[in-house]
Amino acid sequence: MSRPDLRISLDDATWRGLLALAEFYRTTPERMIKRWTEGEVIYRLGEMLAEMPAELDVPKVGRFVEVPVPEPYRCWTISDYRPTEAGESLTVSMMVASGELPPDFYFVARILRRWAEFGALARGTVRDRLASPACMALGGPKLTFGSGRRWALGFAVCDASGLTELGALVEFDGTEITGIDDLTDAREC
Repeated sequence: MSRPDLRISLDDATWRGLLALAEFYRTTPERMIKRWTEGEVIYRLGEMLAEMPAELDVPKVGRFVEVPVPEPYRCWTISDYRPTEAGESLTVSMMVASGELPPDFYFVARILRRWAEFGALARGTVRDRLASPACMALGGPKLTFGSGRRWALGFAVCDASGLTELGALVEFDGTEITGIDDLTDAREC
């Protein structure tokens, strides 16, 4: 699925209205046009998001199925995805809000093809930055892709009873780690 173009036209009636508003608010016509354009982009992106189907086929990855989330978000998920040469299954989601660009499917596929590299980088970063004990296993990886090149990788902590809900969240912008959050109090094995 290719990314759709977003084209915005400014008709004469809207132009005249923006000129009148610029005079009324004692600002430049350029500022009024900029504000109008920003609002129009958010409105149109919301329409694009609303028109996206409930199932998305991502090339070289598979079919993502929409799952319920609160408004204004939409989320599509594929569970038990196993990248080539991966020793574990992943849960992969794409979540965007109204007014954001739809997911970049090709970026998602590129990141998943390099799962071994990014999984190791994220696990190593969690251990180094959060001073997690070496005996703490990080499992149940969940990747969530947002608009653009932002994505997050969450891990559950494995203990004797299995996976817990809390663990660590590593945030990325493209291929660079931009943040890490400790979601658990567990510091001992």
